[in-house]
Amino acid sequence: MPKHILRGELETAEQVMQEYLNIFGKDHYFLEIQNHDLPEEKIVDEQLRKLAAKYGIGLVATNDLHYVRREDAAGQDILLCIQTNAQYTDPHRMRFNNDMYYLKSRQEMAERFPDDVDALNNTLKIAQRCNVTLEFGHLLLPEFPLPAGTTSMDDYLRHLCETGYPSRYAAEDVKAKERLEYELGIIKQMGYSGYFLIVWDFINYCRQNDIPVGPGRGSAAGSIVAYLTGITNIDPLKYNLIFERFLNPERIKHA
Repeated sequence: MPKHILRGELETAEQVMQEYLNIFGKDHYFLEIQNHDLPEEKIVDEQLRKLAAKYGIGLVATNDLHYVRREDAAGQDILLCIQTNAQYTDPHRMRFNNDMYYLKSRQEMAERFPDDVDALNNTLKIAQRCNVTLEFGHLLLPEFPLPAGTTSMDDYLRHLCETGYPSRYAAEDVKAKERLEYELGIIKQMGYSGYFLIVWDFINYCRQNDIPVGPGRGSAAGSIVAYLTGITNIDPLKYNLIFERFLNPERIKHA
């Protein structure tokens, strides 16, 4: 919405707002206002307030947060130079307009928005609606849709490996077969078959649609399962890469 407002596309901004309003409902949709002394914010702020009043939508006052304390601004500025490959002394380089992009207290936010008590209180309303329970000790992965006739993710992963095997290794390669069985056993034991299938799915899509992907990097390149399924193009046996750097049951036991 702010982008449309700044371009003068007020009708489009309102249409975008109406779309979100239809999706979430008036009680679950807020319009965000900010104040970092930017002229663009004043333009956006004016239009958002009009729309909020017109549709009875709540405003929420927020602060763009890039560092915790105000005194961290100088360090963040140096990091920005590194990120953008710019000289610190370059007057035309990307920089923030001030040092107000830190985690402000309620009092500090009230000073920025003296007439917007409701917009400040709405931050708490949103926070109180958040109810997230994080369960540790097991994987939280999307359910991979299996093709018809396949009963388990473990079996389907094995099928993909066996399908890719002839193009990677000779049938009589005992070392490769032993490594495959070992890895599949560990993957099944640790419940990672779904993880491999998900990664295989999007990597396979990329390769089929001319979307560039690399040959593989990091510890995953040590997996023969990743190699056989086409997730990577690096032969772990040829380069003596260790699968345990990627998956190791001992890490779970001692965690």
